[in-house]
Amino acid sequence: MGNNGLQGEPADFNAFLTDELWEDLVTLEGTPVETITIWETSIVDEDLEEESGVPVTDENRVFVDLDLYLANQTLLELYGAALLPDEQSDPIVGMDAISDTLSGLVENGAYLQEVSSDEEDRLVLVLADEHDRTYLLFVTGWSESTWETLPDEE
Repeated sequence: MGNNGLQGEPADFNAFLTDELWEDLVTLEGTPVETITIWETSIVDEDLEEESGVPVTDENRVFVDLDLYLANQTLLELYGAALLPDEQSDPIVGMDAISDTLSGLVENGAYLQEVSSDEEDRLVLVLADEHDRTYLLFVTGWSESTWETLPDEE
């Protein structure tokens, strides 16, 4: 376990947005999204199930792990991410609803509009599309690397 209590986190895992990390990520603002891949399970599933006593299913899923492939070859691996239409709304619930929303953004020219943080210094990404629709991704943890081939090209 790492400093945020998640089980099985990657070695280059970031849980909190420091000034240094923000300065790196903010350079990605405005970068188009090439594609998004959502994983079937999330790194936070086991912790959520232990806390609530309820298994995480596709129907009740709020948190997803996803790979955000940006046009500049940056890969953001996002862990325990919740997708919200705005700050006042509840997270979108259900794997299908989350997947459909993110797919719709990508199909309509998604880009990383803003890099921000919440009150606990957790990463918040604002994704937008050509139609000025925006969604917030509240992220439990992330890592950053580069990609050479998109998943559908492998």
